[in-house]
Amino acid sequence: MDTTHLHIKNMCCDRCVEVIMKLLKATKYKVISLTLGELVLKGKISNQDRYNIEQRLKNKGFSFTETYNEKMVSQVKAFLLQYRDKLSVNDKPGKLSAFISGGMQMSFSHISRIFSQLEGVTIEKYLLLLRMERAKELLIQTELSASEIGDRLGYSSPQSFTTQFGKETGKTPGEYRLNPAPARMHLDKLVYQDIKQKRRISKQLAK
Repeated sequence: MDTTHLHIKNMCCDRCVEVIMKLLKATKYKVISLTLGELVLKGKISNQDRYNIEQRLKNKGFSFTETYNEKMVSQVKAFLLQYRDKLSVNDKPGKLSAFISGGMQMSFSHISRIFSQLEGVTIEKYLLLLRMERAKELLIQTELSASEIGDRLGYSSPQSFTTQFGKETGKTPGEYRLNPAPARMHLDKLVYQDIKQKRRISKQLAK
């Protein structure tokens, strides 16, 4: 059976999958599978079909990846979300480098180099940003203690989580729960927003 594989940027969670599936249900295209970063359609599609699909995706903040390296970065981000979520359910995923390289079947050093070139941050830093966004979400939406949240995110101790959270947000977890600012970041803009946030915190500390 002929198929068309399309790689999509800015997908970050199951909600993204739901949004794109809903978009495609209103079209003539038959979806075989849709996972974070990849859409598989039945049959071969024309350039016009590809354009039509991409315009629908762009209206929701998604787009197609164009190069091999962009596709690689999208895959890495999907694996990083899986890694973070495994931590949150206490499913020990092992070393990050082994998890990524095993999933992608290539050396971690090569993956890391390409990721840093395209994203401007290391894989480890990007995972940290993902963990911080999850921490913010849990602080706002649940009554879990800082200790419980740190444990869910794989931190070795409550103190290490609190220290890292303060470094990234300028607040303790308790302070953030009472006044949730800086706001949570859109995952597709994590790096850009993190830079802006760091500059803002630095200015506040300098006063």
